[in-house]
Amino acid sequence: MKSIKIFTILCVAVVFATSCRKDVDMTLVQKTVLENADIREIEVEDAWQVTVVYDSINTFVDLEYSAYLEPYLKAKMEGTKLEIGFSGIVRPAINSAFRATVHTDKIEKIEADDASELQFTGHFTATSDDLSIRLEEASVCNGLDYSGHDCKVAIEDASQLLGFRLTSTNSEVSVSDASTCKGVFYVSSHFDANLSGASRLITLDGAASFGSIKLQDASLLNMAQTEVGTMHVDLSGASEATVNVSDSMEGSLTDASTLFYKGHPQLNVDCSDDSQVIPL
Repeated sequence: MKSIKIFTILCVAVVFATSCRKDVDMTLVQKTVLENADIREIEVEDAWQVTVVYDSINTFVDLEYSAYLEPYLKAKMEGTKLEIGFSGIVRPAINSAFRATVHTDKIEKIEADDASELQFTGHFTATSDDLSIRLEEASVCNGLDYSGHDCKVAIEDASQLLGFRLTSTNSEVSVSDASTCKGVFYVSSHFDANLSGASRLITLDGAASFGSIKLQDASLLNMAQTEVGTMHVDLSGASEATVNVSDSMEGSLTDASTLFYKGHPQLNVDCSDDSQVIPL
């Protein structure tokens, strides 16, 4: 057991020393891997910058990275899941590069952490599969255009989902820990949003038949550009929401929260003395 511990310590020391050397090889390596892979899920970590391009003809991954990172490169398939990151403990040197371009025509799951970035190009569709998105640790996903069945979105740790257009039957969105969700939802049935930890959700267009929003901890929601037929609201902790409701709205406001609304819905909203409901 002692020899195993010594070996592990030595391995970590070698990786750390390699990443901290002043003479690291910054030569840019470019290569194509995983051609014809069935890429449906994408998992990114370790601050990789990844561009995902819709390609109905070929699937492959183009990599671009500094040469000294070669021993620690992780770009592999596990079933239909593409994993991009580093193996072991790696502290990239200043100005080191690690970028990838993924060509695929299917998106079912997106996971990003460790300040990773994903940029989507093209329109992705699915007739029977659901879409799951999870962003953590200050990661960013931008430009996703998707049409499918159900969408489930979880954004945490000051992460951002931006510039998206999600068309689905149902959408469930959770935004926490000072994270941001900004884009367009077209939902034919139920839209559910749960915000906490001073997070923000802003929609620029869209519609939903039924909506349910829960805001806590000074969170902010602005769905003025998204018309919802029937809405349930639950605001607390000095949160603020702006909604656009056509038929009816019910729920409650507490702890100095504020609800602005557009439209002429039937109202049945309980409001504490320090909260308010304001028509626009």
